[in-house]
Amino acid sequence: MSEFDVFNPLQNFTLRFTEEQLSEIIDWFDKESKPLLVINDGEPINVITIEDLRQFLELKKFHRRSFHYPSYLEIMKEAENLNAGISRMLTVEQVLYMLDKWIIEPEIKHELKLAFKVFDTEKRNFLEIDDIRVIVSSYGEAFNENEIREMLRDANVRGDGNVFYDDFVESLFNVAPELYDLKAEYLYENADEDPSVPPEPVIEEEEEPPVEKGKVPAAKEEKK
Repeated sequence: MSEFDVFNPLQNFTLRFTEEQLSEIIDWFDKESKPLLVINDGEPINVITIEDLRQFLELKKFHRRSFHYPSYLEIMKEAENLNAGISRMLTVEQVLYMLDKWIIEPEIKHELKLAFKVFDTEKRNFLEIDDIRVIVSSYGEAFNENEIREMLRDANVRGDGNVFYDDFVESLFNVAPELYDLKAEYLYENADEDPSVPPEPVIEEEEEPPVEKGKVPAAKEEKK
Protein backbone atom coordinates (compact mmCIF):
# COMPACT_ATOMS: atom_id res chain seq x y z
CA MET A 1 0.00 0.00 0.00
CA SER A 2 1.45 3.34 -1.11
CA GLU A 3 2.16 6.02 1.46
CA PHE A 4 -0.40 8.82 1.66
CA ASP A 5 0.86 11.92 -0.14
CA VAL A 6 -0.59 15.10 1.40
CA PHE A 7 0.10 17.02 -1.83
CA ASN A 8 -1.51 14.34 -3.97
CA PRO A 9 -4.29 12.94 -1.75
CA LEU A 10 -6.38 11.85 -4.74
CA GLN A 11 -3.94 9.07 -5.60
CA ASN A 12 -5.91 5.79 -5.52
CA PHE A 13 -8.96 7.81 -4.43
CA THR A 14 -12.34 7.93 -6.17
CA LEU A 15 -14.24 11.20 -5.90
CA ARG A 16 -18.00 10.99 -5.41
CA PHE A 17 -18.94 14.32 -6.98
CA THR A 18 -20.97 14.44 -10.17
CA GLU A 19 -19.21 15.73 -13.27
CA GLU A 20 -21.18 18.95 -13.01
CA GLN A 21 -20.22 19.49 -9.36
CA LEU A 22 -16.59 18.66 -10.07
CA SER A 23 -16.46 21.12 -12.95
CA GLU A 24 -18.03 23.84 -10.80
CA ILE A 25 -15.52 23.35 -7.98
CA ILE A 26 -12.54 23.40 -10.34
CA ASP A 27 -13.82 26.51 -12.13
CA TRP A 28 -14.21 28.27 -8.78
CA PHE A 29 -10.70 27.20 -7.72
CA ASP A 30 -9.16 28.46 -10.96
CA LYS A 31 -10.76 31.89 -10.43
CA GLU A 32 -9.80 32.25 -6.77
CA SER A 33 -6.38 30.56 -6.59
CA LYS A 34 -2.99 32.23 -6.72
CA PRO A 35 0.54 30.80 -7.30
CA LEU A 36 1.74 31.08 -3.71
CA LEU A 37 2.98 27.59 -2.77
CA VAL A 38 6.47 26.33 -3.66
CA ILE A 39 7.38 22.67 -3.05
CA ASN A 40 11.00 21.49 -3.16
CA ASP A 41 12.16 24.62 -5.01
CA GLY A 42 9.81 23.87 -7.88
CA GLU A 43 7.48 26.16 -9.77
CA PRO A 44 4.82 27.99 -7.70
CA ILE A 45 1.58 26.05 -7.34
CA ASN A 46 -1.87 27.63 -7.37
CA VAL A 47 -3.59 27.48 -3.99
CA ILE A 48 -6.51 28.97 -2.11
CA THR A 49 -6.65 29.83 1.57
CA ILE A 50 -8.77 28.32 4.33
CA GLU A 51 -10.80 31.52 4.31
CA ASP A 52 -11.42 31.12 0.58
CA LEU A 53 -12.74 27.63 1.22
CA ARG A 54 -15.02 28.86 3.99
CA GLN A 55 -16.43 31.52 1.67
CA PHE A 56 -17.09 28.87 -0.97
CA LEU A 57 -18.96 26.72 1.56
CA GLU A 58 -21.05 29.74 2.56
CA LEU A 59 -22.39 29.81 -1.01
CA LYS A 60 -24.31 26.60 -0.16
CA LYS A 61 -23.60 25.02 -3.53
CA PHE A 62 -24.55 21.56 -2.28
CA HIS A 63 -27.94 20.62 -0.91
CA ARG A 64 -27.92 19.65 2.76
CA ARG A 65 -29.65 16.37 1.80
CA SER A 66 -26.35 15.20 0.32
CA PHE A 67 -23.65 17.32 1.98
CA HIS A 68 -22.56 18.05 5.53
CA TYR A 69 -21.47 21.66 5.92
CA PRO A 70 -18.46 21.50 8.26
CA SER A 71 -17.69 23.76 11.17
CA TYR A 72 -14.47 25.77 11.29
CA LEU A 73 -12.96 23.17 13.63
CA GLU A 74 -13.84 20.36 11.22
CA ILE A 75 -12.22 22.27 8.36
CA MET A 76 -9.05 22.88 10.35
CA LYS A 77 -8.86 19.24 11.45
CA GLU A 78 -8.85 18.08 7.83
CA ALA A 79 -6.40 20.84 6.89
CA GLU A 80 -4.01 19.67 9.62
CA ASN A 81 -4.29 16.11 8.29
CA LEU A 82 -2.99 17.53 5.00
CA ASN A 83 -0.20 19.51 6.73
CA ALA A 84 -2.01 22.73 5.77
CA GLY A 85 -2.98 23.79 9.26
CA ILE A 86 -0.10 26.25 9.58
CA SER A 87 0.27 27.47 5.99
CA ARG A 88 -3.54 27.67 5.62
CA MET A 89 -3.09 27.09 1.89
CA LEU A 90 -4.73 24.30 -0.10
CA THR A 91 -4.08 22.86 -3.55
CA VAL A 92 -6.96 21.88 -5.83
CA GLU A 93 -6.35 18.21 -5.03
CA GLN A 94 -6.51 18.94 -1.31
CA VAL A 95 -9.71 20.97 -1.69
CA LEU A 96 -11.41 18.16 -3.62
CA TYR A 97 -10.22 15.59 -1.09
CA MET A 98 -11.56 17.64 1.83
CA LEU A 99 -14.92 18.40 0.23
CA ASP A 100 -15.43 14.75 -0.66
CA LYS A 101 -15.11 13.91 3.04
CA TRP A 102 -18.38 15.74 3.70
CA ILE A 103 -20.50 14.14 0.99
CA ILE A 104 -23.50 12.30 2.47
CA GLU A 105 -24.56 9.22 0.55
CA PRO A 106 -28.06 7.77 0.89
CA GLU A 107 -28.34 4.99 3.47
CA ILE A 108 -30.53 2.22 2.13
CA LYS A 109 -32.18 1.29 5.44
CA HIS A 110 -33.21 4.88 6.07
CA GLU A 111 -34.55 5.36 2.53
CA LEU A 112 -36.53 2.11 2.78
CA LYS A 113 -38.22 3.28 5.99
CA LEU A 114 -39.08 6.58 4.30
CA ALA A 115 -40.66 4.66 1.42
CA PHE A 116 -43.02 2.88 3.82
CA LYS A 117 -43.76 6.18 5.56
CA VAL A 118 -45.09 7.60 2.29
CA PHE A 119 -47.96 5.10 2.44
CA ASP A 120 -48.59 5.76 6.13
CA THR A 121 -50.86 8.71 5.43
CA GLU A 122 -52.40 8.56 8.92
CA LYS A 123 -48.93 8.71 10.55
CA ARG A 124 -49.57 5.66 12.76
CA ASN A 125 -46.05 4.25 12.26
CA PHE A 126 -47.56 1.00 11.01
CA LEU A 127 -49.42 -0.33 7.99
CA GLU A 128 -52.04 -3.01 7.81
CA ILE A 129 -51.04 -6.32 6.29
CA ASP A 130 -53.35 -5.71 3.31
CA ASP A 131 -51.60 -2.40 2.65
CA ILE A 132 -48.27 -4.21 2.47
CA ARG A 133 -49.80 -6.75 0.09
CA VAL A 134 -50.93 -3.95 -2.23
CA ILE A 135 -47.50 -2.26 -2.08
CA VAL A 136 -45.62 -5.49 -2.76
CA SER A 137 -48.01 -6.46 -5.56
CA SER A 138 -48.13 -3.07 -7.27
CA TYR A 139 -44.67 -1.54 -6.90
CA GLY A 140 -41.16 -2.61 -7.74
CA GLU A 141 -40.40 -6.04 -9.18
CA ALA A 142 -43.15 -8.59 -9.60
CA PHE A 143 -43.45 -11.29 -6.91
CA ASN A 144 -45.31 -14.55 -7.21
CA GLU A 145 -47.97 -15.48 -4.67
CA ASN A 146 -45.66 -17.73 -2.61
CA GLU A 147 -43.04 -14.97 -2.32
CA ILE A 148 -45.68 -12.44 -1.29
CA ARG A 149 -47.08 -14.84 1.33
CA GLU A 150 -43.59 -15.43 2.79
CA MET A 151 -42.82 -11.72 2.83
CA LEU A 152 -46.08 -10.90 4.59
CA ARG A 153 -45.41 -13.58 7.19
CA ASP A 154 -42.03 -12.01 7.95
CA ALA A 155 -43.55 -8.52 7.88
CA ASN A 156 -46.07 -9.32 10.60
CA VAL A 157 -43.33 -9.47 13.22
CA ARG A 158 -45.71 -8.69 16.11
CA GLY A 159 -48.42 -11.10 15.03
CA ASP A 160 -51.33 -8.64 15.32
CA GLY A 161 -51.95 -8.03 11.64
CA ASN A 162 -50.29 -4.62 11.72
CA VAL A 163 -46.85 -4.09 10.23
CA PHE A 164 -44.67 -1.64 12.15
CA TYR A 165 -42.45 -0.91 9.21
CA ASP A 166 -39.46 0.31 11.22
CA ASP A 167 -39.39 -3.06 13.01
CA PHE A 168 -39.92 -4.87 9.73
CA VAL A 169 -37.01 -3.12 8.02
CA GLU A 170 -34.75 -3.79 11.02
CA SER A 171 -35.68 -7.48 10.92
CA LEU A 172 -34.88 -7.65 7.20
CA PHE A 173 -31.39 -6.25 7.72
CA ASN A 174 -30.75 -8.48 10.73
CA VAL A 175 -31.61 -11.55 8.67
CA ALA A 176 -29.87 -10.36 5.49
CA PRO A 177 -27.01 -7.93 6.36
CA GLU A 178 -25.87 -8.12 2.73
CA LEU A 179 -28.68 -5.63 2.02
CA TYR A 180 -26.35 -2.92 3.35
CA ASP A 181 -24.20 -3.40 0.26
CA LEU A 182 -27.00 -2.40 -2.11
CA LYS A 183 -26.66 0.96 -3.81
CA ALA A 184 -29.40 3.33 -2.68
CA GLU A 185 -30.86 6.51 -4.12
CA TYR A 186 -32.52 9.37 -2.28
CA LEU A 187 -36.28 8.98 -2.08
CA TYR A 188 -36.51 12.76 -1.64
CA GLU A 189 -34.04 14.74 -3.72
CA ASN A 190 -35.32 17.91 -2.09
CA ALA A 191 -34.50 18.00 1.62
CA ASP A 192 -37.47 20.27 2.27
CA GLU A 193 -39.76 17.39 1.28
CA ASP A 194 -37.99 14.85 3.47
CA PRO A 195 -39.66 14.72 6.91
CA SER A 196 -36.52 13.29 8.47
CA VAL A 197 -34.32 16.27 7.57
CA PRO A 198 -34.66 19.26 9.92
CA PRO A 199 -35.09 22.63 8.24
CA GLU A 200 -32.22 25.07 8.15
CA PRO A 201 -32.29 27.45 11.12
CA VAL A 202 -33.70 30.87 10.42
CA ILE A 203 -31.49 33.59 11.85
CA GLU A 204 -33.54 36.66 12.53
CA GLU A 205 -31.93 40.04 12.88
CA GLU A 206 -32.53 41.66 16.24
CA GLU A 207 -34.71 44.70 15.99
CA GLU A 208 -33.48 47.87 17.64
CA PRO A 209 -35.67 48.95 20.58
CA PRO A 210 -38.02 51.79 19.68
CA VAL A 211 -36.87 55.27 20.66
CA GLU A 212 -39.09 56.96 23.19
CA LYS A 213 -40.79 60.09 21.97
CA GLY A 214 -38.74 63.21 22.72
CA LYS A 215 -35.61 61.18 23.59
CA VAL A 216 -32.47 61.44 21.48
CA PRO A 217 -30.84 58.06 20.59
CA ALA A 218 -27.64 57.32 22.52
CA ALA A 219 -25.51 57.38 19.35
CA LYS A 220 -26.60 60.94 18.61
CA GLU A 221 -26.10 62.08 22.17
CA GLU A 222 -22.41 61.11 21.99
CA LYS A 223 -21.88 63.38 19.03
CA LYS A 224 -23.02 66.45 20.98
